[in-house]
Parts: sequence; C-alpha cells; structure tokens
Amino acid sequence: MGSGTYNCRINTGILSDEAVCAIGQEELQFRAGNRKFNVNYADINDFRLLNYHLFLDTSSGKVEISQLGLQTEDFFEKFWQAYNARCLNALFVELQDTPLFTGEGDYAYTEQGDERHGIAKISLHSDCLCILPHNNGARRIPLCFSQEPETEQFKISLKLDSGEHYQISRIGRDTETVFGKMCAARTKVVRKWKAAHDELSAQLSERLGERANEYQQMQALGCHMIIGLYSLDDPGFWFAGIKEGKAAVELVTNEQTATYLYTFNTSDTEFEYALRHAMESAGKHREVIFTDLADKPLYQMTVSRSRFLRFLRAQNAGRLIHTPSWPTNLTHFLPK
Repeated sequence: MGSGTYNCRINTGILSDEAVCAIGQEELQFRAGNRKFNVNYADINDFRLLNYHLFLDTSSGKVEISQLGLQTEDFFEKFWQAYNARCLNALFVELQDTPLFTGEGDYAYTEQGDERHGIAKISLHSDCLCILPHNNGARRIPLCFSQEPETEQFKISLKLDSGEHYQISRIGRDTETVFGKMCAARTKVVRKWKAAHDELSAQLSERLGERANEYQQMQALGCHMIIGLYSLDDPGFWFAGIKEGKAAVELVTNEQTATYLYTFNTSDTEFEYALRHAMESAGKHREVIFTDLADKPLYQMTVSRSRFLRFLRAQNAGRLIHTPSWPTNLTHFLPK
C-alpha cells in the first residue's frame, strides 16, 4: 500500500531536517537531502498526533514528524491504514473476503491482568474480530475459542475460553447490527471447528500416517495426549504428549518437521489452552512458533501481538530430529 509522498520535517534527536516521506507497505521512508532514514512498522510501539505533530515511539527512540501543514490529518490516516494493513498481515488475517464490518470505536481488553484501552479501527471477519489501535496492541480474536458475545449499553463483549476479555464500544448505530453478525459468525465457526475436530478424532489413525509410531510412543510414556487443527482449510494438524510440566509437540504436515519440546510451570490445562491458541494463530505460518525472529520483522509483529505465541516460544526446551535415536531421546525428556 503506497500513499504518495509528503513534505515534512523529521526530528530523531540525531537527524533534524526537512524531508520527503513516503508511506510504504512495511515502513516509513524518509529522504532528507542525500540522507535516508526508514522506520519499520515492526519497530513502532505507539504513535500519537498532537498539535499537528506526529510522535512515534520506536524501539530505537523517539521520532517527531511535523510541518505537514494541511496534509497532517491525511498523512495520519494513510499511515494508520498502512500500519494496520501490516498488522493484519502479521496476524495472518485472510483478506480475500470482504469484512463483515469495518469501523472505528473504543476498545478495552484484559489479558492476564494486563489492561489496554483506547481508540482503534475495528473489523469483524468470518472467523475473528480484529482490534487495530495506533500502537503495538493490535489483536486478532478467534471466534472459534470465544464464548457467546454479549451486549449492553452500546458495548459488545467477547470472552475467550482461556479467560481473556475484549470489548468494543462507541461504534455508533452499528452496534446491534455488528452484534448480530458477530453472533452468527461465531455460531457458524464454532460448529465447523467442532465438526472438523470430531472428524480428526474419528480418522486419527489414518491421518497420523508415518507419525503413528511417535504418537504411540508418547502414549506409552504415560502422556496425556491432545490433538488439534491449525485452521479449517488446512489438512495439517498437530498432536502433543503432556506430562508433569513437560510437553512434546509433533506437527503432522507435508513438510519435514521435528518434535518440539516444552517445559512449563503452569497447569496442564493452561499449557493446553496456550498451545491450541498459538497453533491456531500461527495457521499455515507454523515456523513462527520456533524460528529465530532477528531478521523477520513481520514475525516480530506477530509474536508481540499474541501472548500465546510468546508463552509457547518462552517455554521451548529444544527439539528432537527424527533419527534412530528419537525414542531414546524422547524417553530422556519424558521418563516413564
């Protein structure tokens, strides 16, 4: 998404000069004389428009953009639009279909005691609700894990099975319409999600294929076995053996994969919630669960916007390659 160029003044503390700014798909690009300065959206923690000055709080420090004149508000909206598009990419939101609703309003959410609230762009899709504020707090809320939405006094609330609570409000006259669409979408996706998992359970032996041996060995070690899908349109799935604060997770896909090991000090139930949510949020981009993020700004945005992915990555204890020593190594990790 490009939005032309804007004449402005940039101040980074090191660079202070008149510049030309272009709003790119992945970054803001500044040219001041012979110098270039880029701000990747992954590095932006927050941005605020105050008295015709746009202040960016980035991982590298503060950036101030000013002297946009009459283009100030247009720049802000185009920049926010580009930033949100990148956030949706990072959240792996499928944009082929037209959203059921797009608008702007207030939001509030609580995740493990961490509370956030403010103004956000809001979009409702067939399988999720997206909240897109002008900071790094964007969220994709999967309807397959949600309880029935609730509404009162022009507010819509959505609670997940893992306890997170999200609320949108002040979306104008659209509240009742959006609530109805959210309820219908949630009912449909929950029904499909359950049916797909029932089918997976019924066909598990067949669908495990060459991974049946790994599944059986985890079972033999006394693990609590769980299975799950990544998405409704992906034939791949995963299974995990959980035992005494440890878990071994196997990805059953067309790709060559390893067994990923985790240690955790939460309850088995909390780990299972985190695993199911992380796998669903990753979808077809399974590498985000374990890859090095250093040179992957998009995945940096993904992980920073999903507490479940952060949790899972933080509990990682290594991996086992599928070699002849795999059974012995698994037994060392998950002793009988």
